[in-house]
Parts: sequence; C-alpha cells; structure tokens
Amino acid sequence: MKLKGHLMYSGAYLAIALTTQTVVTWHAYFYAPPEKDGFVNVALVGYALLLGRIVDAVADPLIAFWSDNSTNKKGRRIPFIKYGALPLVLSFILVWFPVVNGVCMLNFYYLVIIMSAFFFFFTVVVAPYLALLPELTPDPDERVTISTYQSIFNIVGLLLSSIGAGILIERFGYKVMGLILGAISLVFFYLPVLTVREKPYRRRENDLSFWESFYQLFQNRNYLFYQIANLLLWFGINMLTIAVPYIGSVLLGVSEQGSGLLLGGTFIVAIAASPLILKVTHIYGKKKVFSLSILLFALDLALVFFIGRPWLFFDQLWYGFLIVALAGIPVSAIFIIPNAIIADITDEDAAKTGQRREAMFFGVQGLISKMIMGVSSWVTLSILFHYFGYSLEHPTGIYLTSPLAVIFSIIGYFVFVKGYNLDEEKVIAYREIKTGSKNL
Repeated sequence: MKLKGHLMYSGAYLAIALTTQTVVTWHAYFYAPPEKDGFVNVALVGYALLLGRIVDAVADPLIAFWSDNSTNKKGRRIPFIKYGALPLVLSFILVWFPVVNGVCMLNFYYLVIIMSAFFFFFTVVVAPYLALLPELTPDPDERVTISTYQSIFNIVGLLLSSIGAGILIERFGYKVMGLILGAISLVFFYLPVLTVREKPYRRRENDLSFWESFYQLFQNRNYLFYQIANLLLWFGINMLTIAVPYIGSVLLGVSEQGSGLLLGGTFIVAIAASPLILKVTHIYGKKKVFSLSILLFALDLALVFFIGRPWLFFDQLWYGFLIVALAGIPVSAIFIIPNAIIADITDEDAAKTGQRREAMFFGVQGLISKMIMGVSSWVTLSILFHYFGYSLEHPTGIYLTSPLAVIFSIIGYFVFVKGYNLDEEKVIAYREIKTGSKNL
C-alpha cells in the first residue's frame, strides 16, 4: 500500500478512539459527578456499562463470523463500516441526552439501552475494520508501520476525547460536546470506505461453522496466551481511565478542562514516543517491546497511588500531571503492537488450517476484552467508588484503582512472556506457507 492508503485506512482509528474513549472517560462523571447531583446513582452507572459491554461482547464473534463469510461484492469488511458508522455515531451523541433532568431510574434504563446500542454498532464497524489489516499487506514490518499510523490517529482521537472534550464540556456542556465530536467521528469513519478496495472472497465448502471456528481459535497457543495477557492489562487500563476525571477533580482539585489536560498529557507523550517505539520494535521484535511496555506501565501505575497525597514534599499538581504523562511511553507501545500481533497470529492460523478468519480473531478478542472491561468498569464504579468513596471526604475508592491495576498488569506480563512464542522469523515462514512458496 502507498502512504496515502496507509493514512486513509488508519484515519478511522481517530473515530474509534474518539467515540469509545469519550464514553468511557466522561459518561460516569456526567451521570454521577462526585460533589453534586447527577442523573444516575454511581453504582447503577457501573451496571449500565456492564450490561452494554455484555451486548457488545456477544455481538463481537457473531459479527466477525458474518464478516469472515460475507460474499458481498463490495468486500467482507467495508460494507459493515459503511452501514454501521451512522447509527454508531447517533448512539454516541444520544449518550449525552438523558431523558430526565435529575437522578431517576428512567435515566438508568435509558443509559442501558443507549450503551447497548452504542457498543453493538461499535462492533459492527470495528471488528471488520480491524480484520482488514492482515489483508492489506502480508509484510510484518509494513503491518507494524500501519499499526503505528493507527496508533497516532488513535492518540489524536484520545487527545480530542480528553483535552478537546474537557474544553467543550466546560464551555458549552456535554450535549454540544457530543454533537461536535460525533460529527468529527463520522467523517473519519468513512475514510476507509472511500479509499479501500477489497478483493471479493469466495466461501469454500470446507469453511468452518461458527462454533467450530470459535473453538479452534483457542487451540492456538499464541492467541490464547496473548489474549490472557492483553485482557489483564486492559482490566487495569480501563480502571485508570474511568478514575482519571475523579483523580483530577477530587485529588488535584482541577476542573473538567484540567482533568482533560491531565489525561491528554499521556497521549501527547505517546505521540512523541511513537517513532521510537516503531524503531525499537523493528530492531527487537514485538514480543520484547510489548512485554517491557507492560512492566513500565505497571511501574507508572504504582506511582499513581501517591497522587494528591498531602505529605508529598513536592508540588502535588505537577507530580500528578508528570506521572500520568509518563504513562504515555508504554501506552504508545500498547497501542501500536497488539494489532500487528493479531495479524501475525492470523498468518500462523492460515498456514496451519488453510482458513482465513481474520475477523474472528479480532471478534473473539472483542468478546473477551469487552466482557473484561465491563467487569472492570463495574468493579471500579459499583464496588470501589460505591463502597470506598470517590469524593474529597472519602477518596479511598479512587486510590484503590492503582494497586489493583498494578497487580493485573504484572500477572499479564508473566503470562505473555512465558506463553507467547511467535517471533518475527516464524511469522515470515508462516507467510511463505500462506502464499504457497513454502511447505509446512
């Protein structure tokens, strides 16, 4: 692919990050603010997100299987993006329009419905979009390059969801923020629709059924161990993401705009670190860089525990911004490498089974990861915040997110290092098998 094609395909990641991160970062703070009345009890906000994630998780492998076996003349992936982007953006906008002004169970039921719709259409768009990557190029290095472009657009979207959303919320309110960010997202979702041209896929008689395909995925050792590690890592990341607006407002005493800047520092550093991550990944390989990044992220998470402590001998505000910003270095690798790892695993699978199931790999990853993030959100909001507190007088629930996230990240590191054994040389060999230039 040429540079323009790389960028147009990768550009959709801005919309992916912008919509999901805005919802995950701000919806709890919007519906259950710490020092004033909101729209839903904080414990119920956790349940609403959990139920939405369950709908999302169930949809992932079903949409993936449908996409893998589609015989649409326009391709197996692009039609899903084309027809799913608009309802996805509309449901994103509606998150910020609760039906009753004040704490009310109707708002809870509304939030469950809208969250379920949002995450369902997110799956319709994103699972086929991610499955395009292995098909765009067979070259492992080029995949890392495309993943780097995706990461950069991802981080730009995250910056808009943190700094941009914070500024819009403070000046115009949540509804205007939703409308503006929704419009931007719609434009970027359609970039690959306008530029990527897929080759038609002809379903073979020996293609696996849904359950056969689902079962066989977990017979792949590398996929299994990578997924366990990735899910443990994202359990912690999701907890911290939800906690950041509360860290800003409760522990550091800043506004929504300040909380947005707090999280935005992470993404600015992540963009700056992207060229370095790309270079060292080409030199040392995906496994080494990804595993090291998990360790660095766990170290930074441990330092989050000291944010806002009155006994710190240096400025608390600057310490908080510095620690959250430094997370951008490992976060950059965590954004860049996983999609390229999945693309490599699909080559291994295709070489061994003769089946092309790119979307199924991403779809099952989505099923598990969204269930885990749903549970993570429920633990954060409905247990830690609800029982231990998330206000200035009772901030213990906010602080507990740090050590729990560290524990999950460390376990994920050991699982990945001990279980994943697919290096760059094996990927090249599997690619040659896949293309028929080498026998297994």
